[in-house]
Amino acid sequence: MSKLSVKKTLFISLVISLVLIIAGAFVFGFIGFNPDSSSQEYTSLEVADNGYMAINTSYRTALEEFCLDEIEGQGYDVSDVSYTAEASGGAGRLEFILSGDVAEEDVASFTQALDSALAAQTFAESGSTFKDLGDISVTYHQAVYEPHYEYIWRTAIGIGVALVLLFAYVAIRFKVGMGVTSLIAAVHDVLLTLAVIALLRIPAGPTVICIAAFALLLSVFLNLKVFGKMRQDFRLEERKDLSAREAVALSARESRKGVFIAAILAAAALVVLAVVGLIVGFDLFSFTIGALLAVIVCTYSSLVLSPAIYALIKEKSDARRAERAKYNYASEKANKKNANQEG
Repeated sequence: MSKLSVKKTLFISLVISLVLIIAGAFVFGFIGFNPDSSSQEYTSLEVADNGYMAINTSYRTALEEFCLDEIEGQGYDVSDVSYTAEASGGAGRLEFILSGDVAEEDVASFTQALDSALAAQTFAESGSTFKDLGDISVTYHQAVYEPHYEYIWRTAIGIGVALVLLFAYVAIRFKVGMGVTSLIAAVHDVLLTLAVIALLRIPAGPTVICIAAFALLLSVFLNLKVFGKMRQDFRLEERKDLSAREAVALSARESRKGVFIAAILAAAALVVLAVVGLIVGFDLFSFTIGALLAVIVCTYSSLVLSPAIYALIKEKSDARRAERAKYNYASEKANKKNANQEG
């Protein structure tokens, strides 16, 4: 690896990253992240019973139609209606999602009015009211969306502490140069991932914090994987004569297979998680896309950016070590002892 290619690789990598990070920060500062529609505020009315809805579908249909008429008659718009049951014959629940801005005082008053209406309205020709047949209860719930911006400072502090611990761990277990490189790579990977999310307008809510944490952990894992290979290779006799840049480049190339396998497994796990979420009705689309971006960024960083940075650090460190080795720091007494032994 030539001097020009190392500096050129590092320069190009940093320029591309800095342009994307600055552009992402600009978009975030003026527009913000694209809000996740699944995390918006909403109000729901829940009509639950003791299980009669599950065994009598006519009753459930009539109950749903009556509640819809009452809700819309009050001036509310219903965006969605769903029915869930705990088990066969178990308690059931009708949920009505109200769209628009709904005042809590108004919906609380209407909940009581709907409960009274169900206690007065009879079902078909049964002679019994809806409430008597199903032991119905009416409740409401307002989901208040807390913007992820409120968590930014706490997240930044948490990541800052994690970065300090990361540097200390890598510096002690490996070398200080590797600790510095891991620290730079981790900051780079988190910022670049968030910047690309902002630029591509990927929907982001509080899960963006989970994506940042995932990017940090994956960056640490992949970089330690590469540095572990380097530490083993640097001890080999046949590689001790290689220059710092050649030794780093060779170890980085030989680490590609392991890094790619780890990245593919991480991506596959994210896809499986998204599919499971889709099956159970939990939206993980935004998190999955953001986390997949983190996989790409961390893979690129561990195989391109980190080796380029560490090659320069190791080169300077080896040069200082070689300079110190020119001098004999042994004491005069030790020199005489060695001379006598040789004689």
